[in-house]
Order: sequence, then C-alpha cells, then structure tokens
Amino acid sequence: MSDQQQNRARLHREYDRVWGNWPGWGALAAVNHTSVGLRFIVTGLVFFLIGGVLSMLMRTQLALPEQDIIGPELYNQLFTMHGTLMMFLFAIPVLEGVAMYLIPKMIGARDLPFPRVGAMGYYCYLFGGLIILSSMALSIAPDSGWFMYTPLSSSTYSPGPGSDFWLLGITFVEISSVSGAIELLVSILRTRTNGMSLTRMPIFCWYIMVMALMIIVGFPPLILASILLELERAAGFVFFEVAGGGDPLLWQHLFWLFGHPEVYIIFLPA
Repeated sequence: MSDQQQNRARLHREYDRVWGNWPGWGALAAVNHTSVGLRFIVTGLVFFLIGGVLSMLMRTQLALPEQDIIGPELYNQLFTMHGTLMMFLFAIPVLEGVAMYLIPKMIGARDLPFPRVGAMGYYCYLFGGLIILSSMALSIAPDSGWFMYTPLSSSTYSPGPGSDFWLLGITFVEISSVSGAIELLVSILRTRTNGMSLTRMPIFCWYIMVMALMIIVGFPPLILASILLELERAAGFVFFEVAGGGDPLLWQHLFWLFGHPEVYIIFLPA
C-alpha cells in the first residue's frame, strides 16, 4: 500500500471514529447528523403520543355533561401537560430533527458543522422532557397552564414543586432548541457545496434558515423568563410579584417574545 493510500485509510479511520455509529451502547454517543436527527424525530413522536393520550382523557371528560371521570385539579394538570408536550416537546424538536436529517444531504455537506452541539442539544431535550414528565409520574404535575402566566404560577397561587419541574424542564428544552437552530443556520450559510448559492437552495432550506433565525431571536426571552420565575419561586427573588416591586406583565412580555415567533416557526412549512 502506498503512502498516499495509507494516509487516506488513516484519515478515514479518524473520520469514522468521530462521526460513525459505535456498536452497542456506544451508539448513544453518535454525533452524526443522521443519528441525531432520527433521535429527535423518534423522541418527539413518543412525546406526541403521550400528549395525544392526555388529550383523549380531556375530551372524554368533556364528551357528556356532568361527567366526573376527571376532577378539576387533574384536568388542569392534563391541560398543562398536553399543551407543554405539543408545543415544546413535539412541534419544534421534530422540525429540528427533520432539518438535521435532511439539510446536509440537500446542500451537499458532509455533516453538520458542530456535531457535539447537536448531540448535546438532543440530550438537553431528552433530559428536560423527562423532568417535565416525571412531575406527572409523581402526581405533582403543574396546573397553571402551558403558558405559566404569573401570578397564577407564582408560589402563592401554585404552591408545591409542580411549576418548578416545568420551569427547569422547559429551560433545558429551550437551550436544546437554540443550540439546534445555531447549528442549522451555520450549516446553511457556511457549508453549502460549491456552486450552490442561496438563490439555488431548495425551498426547505430557506424555510429552515428563517426558522432558525426566529428561534435564535425568540427563544432566549423564554429561557430568561423561566430562570427568573424559578429564582422567584425557589430563592425569594422578586421579578413578577407586585408586593415586592415586580410586575406580572413582565412574564407575558417575555413569553410572547417567544410565543409569536413560535406560531410562524410551526406554521411556515404549510
């Protein structure tokens, strides 16, 4: 074997060591875009099925008048968890998973530019989702709505750890979304194949580029809001409590800096 062939074989082994799928449990450490994208899609579909079951429970309660299948407190918990699962744990992560799977193939790139960022984003997503679901498994699910409006979600009106589980879990999920958006945006702008200008990209790539920009702009305000509210609930800080000089409208402003782009992030594929 010539020196050139040996060098190519060495480079291929090094490439496969970083980007390939390892056997057994090592597959969980894979960082290539195909594996990470499929993980996002499959995990999002699992959360979607759980959210669908919660929706059917609520519809069963509302199907006939004066039914008592689900009490008011449990109904509020199901409503909060259903909205959270569909909005935060299904819609955006699945879209990002599809984008991670397809974008490098569409633009002729070998892979996404920051593979470990994508893998970190997935595990932040999974960890945050499990935190939120564990509150339901422990019968302490939040009941303040998937929008967590203050002062209803404050410790005064929502005592107990349910809202804390939501706030901690959502913070991890939103960090995951932002990291995925950064990776997709850089991939589209910097790793297109030779000759593929922005005007020659598939329309799906244009959608993902716009979606990623909106996530980068719109999701950090919700990360900030969830951290501030958790600090208020857990450490006694005052950000949303009127009696301490805070303002409950601050939550609404921060939430809808996220919420309005979120509508178009989900709607644009149509």
